[in-house]
Amino acid sequence: MRILVTSCNGNIGSGLIPKLQALGHELVLTDLTQPVVPTELPFHQVDVQQGFGLEKAVAGCDAIIHLPAWHGIHWQQKTEIDFWRLNVDGLFWSLQAARASGIKRFVFLSSQAWHGHYDKYGFTKRIGEELCEYQRRANGLRYVAVRPADLTPWGSDWVNRYGAKLLYGGVDREDVLDCVVRSVQRLERELDGEPESIVVDALRPNAFTEEQLEGWEADPIGTCERIFPGSAALIEKYGIRIDRRPHVNGSFLGWDEVGYAPSRHFGVFLQELRTLDETDGAAAVLARTCHY
Repeated sequence: MRILVTSCNGNIGSGLIPKLQALGHELVLTDLTQPVVPTELPFHQVDVQQGFGLEKAVAGCDAIIHLPAWHGIHWQQKTEIDFWRLNVDGLFWSLQAARASGIKRFVFLSSQAWHGHYDKYGFTKRIGEELCEYQRRANGLRYVAVRPADLTPWGSDWVNRYGAKLLYGGVDREDVLDCVVRSVQRLERELDGEPESIVVDALRPNAFTEEQLEGWEADPIGTCERIFPGSAALIEKYGIRIDRRPHVNGSFLGWDEVGYAPSRHFGVFLQELRTLDETDGAAAVLARTCHY
């Protein structure tokens, strides 16, 4: 398919480009600035908040992946107006461009913030999914709304901002990218009847059960060691904060429909950390925190 990817310079957009190209898709890119990574792909400088230029960018495309948004990490820097203009108006204009061009396939990067829909972020994601549903009912749009959890691993404290987060609300970026790619593959199918809508919870996999978590509050390191043998030494060496009891995901919305099968969890992180530690020592781990 020929796919328009909005916000090609973003966290998800930049990761999707090579994956979609590897599958043989033709890509058209948009963002406020030129692609960060040099590419020969068609690029249109577009501000989705205004919509000007989207119809030209989407000409000849079969699908749109809409990614631009302010997120929870922008809470302090951005106002309600900022959130509305990018998250709602930007989506509205992308959907209008899809309608004007006859495009019936659409992937919308929503968020688990949908559940907290009375704050300035979650509210915009709730409206965003409603806009997609309106276009489905009114104009036959087929769409997948992908709801990732927290995927912000970057920063100086990699072992906690990424690793420990996988015990709680975090999800690995690669799993989210896989979810979006699988959503695109789902939309490639020609389906008869009512145009479908799918919502996918892009969450981490469960690496433990509620029963295995018993006793975590009293002895988190010991309990973690029983679940992930060899973890205690790494937790103590690198100061990984695991005091809070982890949670077991109970929502698998859309997993079967798109074939989402996340594979990266806290145990996988520990194995990577152990490999770095044994191969290159603590210096390599510290370097990883700066470049992940």
